[in-house]
Amino acid sequence: MEVSHIRSFGLALLLALLLLTAHSCAETLITVRSTAPTVPPLIQAGGSFGLARASDGSIWGWGDNARGQLGNGTTLRVRVPSPAAVTLDGKEIADIACGNVATLFLMADGTVYSCGGNNYGQQAQPQQVSVVKTPVQIPELNDIVQIASGFGQCLALDAEGNVYAWGRNSNGQLGLGDKKNRHTPEKLALSDIVSIQCGGKYCMAMDRENVIYGWGDNEYGQLGNTGNARNLLRPEILSFSGQFSVIACGGDTAYGLDYDGKLYAWGRNDYYQLGNPNIGKMTSTPVPVALPDKVKIAKIQAYNAHVGVITQEGALWQWGSVYHGQVGNGLTKSKALPQAACPENGVTLFDVGSLQSYFVSVDGEVFGAGCNEYSQTGAFKWRTDYYVREWKDTGLNLQTGTWQDPKND
Repeated sequence: MEVSHIRSFGLALLLALLLLTAHSCAETLITVRSTAPTVPPLIQAGGSFGLARASDGSIWGWGDNARGQLGNGTTLRVRVPSPAAVTLDGKEIADIACGNVATLFLMADGTVYSCGGNNYGQQAQPQQVSVVKTPVQIPELNDIVQIASGFGQCLALDAEGNVYAWGRNSNGQLGLGDKKNRHTPEKLALSDIVSIQCGGKYCMAMDRENVIYGWGDNEYGQLGNTGNARNLLRPEILSFSGQFSVIACGGDTAYGLDYDGKLYAWGRNDYYQLGNPNIGKMTSTPVPVALPDKVKIAKIQAYNAHVGVITQEGALWQWGSVYHGQVGNGLTKSKALPQAACPENGVTLFDVGSLQSYFVSVDGEVFGAGCNEYSQTGAFKWRTDYYVREWKDTGLNLQTGTWQDPKND
């Protein structure tokens, strides 16, 4: 055989081997990707901190951590999205609920873990334990399907429709008939519940027939017309029960979506959080939020005096207290009406915290706006002016489970 033929044969053989190797590697890569954990992303805003779960199961946190609410084993503030709840990272987390200084993690197996401050018993730990820096299991809770956290009070709903409460109880927000804090979850006198909500110092629940129960603080009528009672120490059926298919609780204001998709609000209105220009400082009667008729709501989120909705088309509307710029459109003065959608499309997830907001784009990118005193808006340079009044990229991507410095100015 001639040398040129030998070289040709050798090159052909080498090329065939390279192609075979590349084909095998490609198949292996596809197999790895197909078996990698993929879960729906989550994002939650707390008092002055944020937590998120990426599609690969990794957990990220940022902002205030003085009470260990990020679960990373420290009490140090976290300036940019970083690994959080390290002992739970990669495990199957069904949901996250952020309170003022505490965090609950609902696991796929129905167990619940908690971290953060324990000043009111919200960690379900002994009273002498003030801070929980690494998530610990709450042993009394099993077969749980929903969790909620407010300004110190916590709720859990099990698969049979039973509700459990623990933590702060200054206004009867635990619904146990008194005002004593609880360091252990206790079962409420409710049944067949399918939805639970924590407000500032009050709570609500809805059963299978859309009957709405409420308990706790009612100073601003957030529990409706209940005989002008200042506090409800046990769950009571509310006057507007049966009118709504979805409920949401803010600080002192509550919201309900009726069966035609119309949004209503009641309670406190000092920052126009009712979204209605004709109402005074409060109302115990649900009033319609003045959103355009074209708005079809998919999700409601509320915290303190700030509320927002995602439409079915992916637009984001916000109103209420906006002084810190948490609506992300430069507006810093509360208006009586929702002003405009921002962004107008592309929003898949959204949540509001005490003074900050987050949204997730269709590409998985997380954006933040609002007060940045504790770095709670995300990956921004520390500076004297800690208001972020326009949406900024935090650098965190929940589709890839990665963070990259967005180089914000």
